[in-house]
Amino acid sequence: MSVVGSTVVPMHDRQSSRWFRRLAGTDVDDALAFFAADYGLRTPTVRRTSASTKWDFAGVGDGRMSLRTSRLGVDLHCESFVEDAFVIAWVRSGSSTMTAGGESVDLEPGVPVVLPTESVYEIHQRDVALSVVHLDRTFVTGLAGDPAFTFDPLRRPSADGMRLWRSTVQQHSSRWLDMDHELDELARRDIAEAFSSAALRAFPQRASWRSSIAGNGPEHERLRRALEFVHAHANEAIGTPEIAAAAGLSARGLQQSLRRHLDQTPGELLREVRLEGAHTDLRRADRDELSVAEIARSWGFGHLGRFSAAYRSRFGELPSESLRSRV
Repeated sequence: MSVVGSTVVPMHDRQSSRWFRRLAGTDVDDALAFFAADYGLRTPTVRRTSASTKWDFAGVGDGRMSLRTSRLGVDLHCESFVEDAFVIAWVRSGSSTMTAGGESVDLEPGVPVVLPTESVYEIHQRDVALSVVHLDRTFVTGLAGDPAFTFDPLRRPSADGMRLWRSTVQQHSSRWLDMDHELDELARRDIAEAFSSAALRAFPQRASWRSSIAGNGPEHERLRRALEFVHAHANEAIGTPEIAAAAGLSARGLQQSLRRHLDQTPGELLREVRLEGAHTDLRRADRDELSVAEIARSWGFGHLGRFSAAYRSRFGELPSESLRSRV
């Protein structure tokens, strides 16, 4: 591979199946050609911000994940589209604004977010340096136990999520990026799984229940607030009074609204969300570290026999079978 006006150091480690690529240059056309192909950029509009434009890229990856850094010293407007990967990015310097679904988000230095997936979004960047992690979509959804799983894009992680993500990056990046030492299949999978599991725990997820509330009236908004509260606090000691208060409804109003739109009682809703949470944790857990009973208790199920019966009715298998089926 060669790029006019750039320094290219291609390398492929056949034994470990990792690829390594580094490019650097000063030609804007070369930069756009590379980033358009590698990042799916569309319709770019570029304005120089200095007399001398510098850009660079470095990355190491395989079929499951890649770690990348890039720098582009221009003012860039463009669109992007990614469908086969979850892309997590954070700004090291410069500025980057992402616009999706009519909402614009300014990326904060050092704060990672998951970029939009399966929809075109707009980018405005100026003299930006980025760190990026690409995670294969199929690999992540397999760990999540849900082929339709996706993240809620452009949402910053919680404080705990931020600490977990940064710890994962610090713990595994140097080993992943060290091309002088071979990583066998098991080691590469373990690192990819560590990054993917950290992403699943750190970043907000797009809940499938959002599409179940059709309509934009005041009642619909209150019901969405109720569901938002239940999904965020289902593993805590909550019940109808807390859910109703979060939604701005009376207990009776909550019951009527849930029955009208979802044909559920507050108790049925809470149990379903807790079962879903336990199912997710069982599919992700290491059976040598966590037991079914521990996961059940963490989701508010005090009676293991009743939990197992409800779980089997909902998912068609026992909790212990979900724990053993971890991929």
